[in-house]
Amino acid sequence: MKKLKKILFLSLTILLSLNFYAQDYAMNTVAEIEENDSTETNNSTFSPLIENQKFTYKYHGEEVLVIFSETQHIEYFNNKKNYIKSKISWVSKDECTMTIIESNLPNFPFKSGTKLSMHITKIKHNNVYYESTLGGRTWTGKMKKA
Repeated sequence: MKKLKKILFLSLTILLSLNFYAQDYAMNTVAEIEENDSTETNNSTFSPLIENQKFTYKYHGEEVLVIFSETQHIEYFNNKKNYIKSKISWVSKDECTMTIIESNLPNFPFKSGTKLSMHITKIKHNNVYYESTLGGRTWTGKMKKA
């Protein structure tokens, strides 16, 4: 019986050690993959679908001008009186993350540093259809080329 307990204890110890090693290996592998992915993004091995273009969309009946440059995204409201400026980082040709830099839009609930993710789902004629996520809320939308 004592031998059986020793064997079970030894087996359990080995299994736990292997489990911790496997988790450590997996975490290091994930970190390496993320590092490689960010390197690829920085090398611009792809061309974003809507880089250096202007679009418009309707918000509460008013037209909003949206400008996508190489590194920045700006939305102008109220005939360019108000704006939201964001740093843009393209993950792939049809997906990006926008990090808010500043805004003078009244009652805008998000602070600098807030991230918005956008995935372009379709481009048809002069329209870009997308899905965005900001602050835990996801929605779909459409922009028209300006």
